[in-house]
Amino acid sequence: MKKLPRKFQYPLMVSMVLPIMLLSMPAIMVAKTLQENGLFSDAFLEAWLSAVSQIVPSALLVLALVAPTVRLFVTKVLLEPEVK
Repeated sequence: MKKLPRKFQYPLMVSMVLPIMLLSMPAIMVAKTLQENGLFSDAFLEAWLSAVSQIVPSALLVLALVAPTVRLFVTKVLLEPEVK
């Protein structure tokens, strides 16, 4: 298998972690809620899809606003300037 260059390390990590988090966090919330109500097996998929449809759009909007801000902060404040 051909491997990718190191410069793709962070984009690849984000592209794998982000979907897992966006889909698993609503699943955890739904599972906890349904276990308390005793309806876990029957209503899980429907409740999970509903939670995903509510959470993912706002999470992606937050990501679109926070990611550039954090990158700007890190590159301007925390890292030493590049030597050219």
